[in-house]
Amino acid sequence: MELLDDALIFAAGIFAFVGAHAALAFQRQRRAELRVLAVMCAALFASAIARIFADRTSSAIAGEVATAALAPAVALVDHIAIDYARLKRRSRLLAIVYGAAAVVVFLATAGALDRPGAALDVALLTAAAGVGGFLWVFARAYLRGRREAFPVIVGGVVLLAAILNDVGMNLGVLDTTRLTLIGFVALVFGLSMLQLGRFWDVAAELERSRRSLKERSRELRRSHGELRSTQLELVRKEQLAVVGELAAVIAHEVRNPLAIVANAVAGLKKDGVPREDQTTLLAILDEEVERLNRLVTDLLGYARPLALQRTQLAVDDLIDRALGLARSQKGVSVNVERQAADARVWADANHLRQVFDNLFDNAVQAMEGQGQLTVRLRADTIEGLDGLAVDVVDTGEGMDTMVRKRAKDPFFTTRPSGTGLGLAIVDRIIEAHGGRFLIESRAGEGTTATVFLPFGRSSEPPQISSRSSRRTTAVQTREP
Repeated sequence: MELLDDALIFAAGIFAFVGAHAALAFQRQRRAELRVLAVMCAALFASAIARIFADRTSSAIAGEVATAALAPAVALVDHIAIDYARLKRRSRLLAIVYGAAAVVVFLATAGALDRPGAALDVALLTAAAGVGGFLWVFARAYLRGRREAFPVIVGGVVLLAAILNDVGMNLGVLDTTRLTLIGFVALVFGLSMLQLGRFWDVAAELERSRRSLKERSRELRRSHGELRSTQLELVRKEQLAVVGELAAVIAHEVRNPLAIVANAVAGLKKDGVPREDQTTLLAILDEEVERLNRLVTDLLGYARPLALQRTQLAVDDLIDRALGLARSQKGVSVNVERQAADARVWADANHLRQVFDNLFDNAVQAMEGQGQLTVRLRADTIEGLDGLAVDVVDTGEGMDTMVRKRAKDPFFTTRPSGTGLGLAIVDRIIEAHGGRFLIESRAGEGTTATVFLPFGRSSEPPQISSRSSRRTTAVQTREP
């Protein structure tokens, strides 16, 4: 008797230990099988404690509790098997299992299972059938290659043997003692080994993933190096292409003025040239020299690195000064709309003045000196940046789709005397300020050029955009 009590105490300790660990693991992982295992161990712990108390005190109530607690434990064993095999009609099977457990609990609490008889035989055979079904599920899984089921099968066989021992003892065939709780110890060990095996499987998978990620990281570093080399090569080729394009444009733009200058000089060298013709030829020389000077100035403005001297300035005041030329045109009506509560930004005043001079000059030329120029200042947010947007709206001839797409390209122009660098320079300056330069236009409907400038701070320059892939010059910023 003392040996049985010691075995029951040992079993109760095992149930408490495994149940506590399963409950803690469930709190971290939220896996249903851990919750079922924890509840099953709790029921078995209650049964073991009640059985120890019943054997020592001969309490009928303790015996009823010990027997009744085994019924949900067997039902939870079948619950584990149903979930493990992912059987169809899960809800119906669980209803049958827990329904049978409820009947056994009712019989136990009614005292029908305290003595040998049909009721006890049915209860024990029901438990044996439940454990048998459990064994069938795990044996089938093992035969299909799920080797982690082996410890559970061993524990289930031991439990089934213990239940059959109790059936034989009840029928008078065997002269032993009750071993069902001891059999449950073997099953709990098997289920613990199953969970431990899954843990090691997960750990092994994580290790494989770690090695795979490490290998991928090496491949990515190698690919990054190759990509960087390729990118540098592409940039070099792009720079050469831009230099070639620049050389072609310079050759084209310079050749015509030089030819005109050469002809004018040749005319001046002739003897007997009338004074009036000399005046005309000298005027031509002045015009072509001015054209060449403008071309060189624009080229230097486009190619020279930008060094921004940022200060906090009022953009509306800057715009008022830049609108002087437009207001001097008799046929142009100028309207300024101030919709922004704060029109101050951290920017370079000289470069921004160049921006607005170009935009206003383009607008006046597009309207051919007749129309309405509207300048609108408003607060806006683009790509998470808060700033000031300035819309320059003209009522000129507008642009078709092809011209609008190429408007900011270097050397592209629709004017005979233009260099095609004005809007390209504007785009560079706005980009250096971390802003955006947008153009909306349709043929015959005028043009809206929008300059967006982030507000910025004195201690932190605006983020520099890298939208353009054709930039070949460095952009430098420094604090004022």
